Amino acid sequence: MTVTRPQPRARTKKHPITSADAESLTMQRTEFLVEALGGITRLAELLDVSKSQPSRWRSGKEQPSPAKARELIDLDHVLARATLIWESEVAIDWLFGSNSYLDGARPIDVLRVRGSSEVLDALDAAAAGAFG
Repeated sequence: MTVTRPQPRARTKKHPITSADAESLTMQRTEFLVEALGGITRLAELLDVSKSQPSRWRSGKEQPSPAKARELIDLDHVLARATLIWESEVAIDWLFGSNSYLDGARPIDVLRVRGSSEVLDALDAAAAGAFG
């Protein structure tokens, strides 16, 4: 019996992400969150920044600090995942409501204090029908 060795896959050239790519992603994330949350003011309050900052991020005039960029990305990720499960309004209600998987804490509070990991686990549990 002849055993054939698998052929190595052709390597593809990796393209580094440029600062323009990162700026565009920040603009898109900010726009998504402003629309989903109902305005710049609400996003600014959630991220604890001045109301003008999300406006500048959305227009590309400014980039968030590394800490605020992480918070923006985490919030974008969680909300995008939640809208895969529920309609936008239900996803927002879930984000701001008490959650049994999180021992009664609101997902938005856990996200702000501890990051996205536990909130994503709660989303997975909700999607599986285990918790609300």
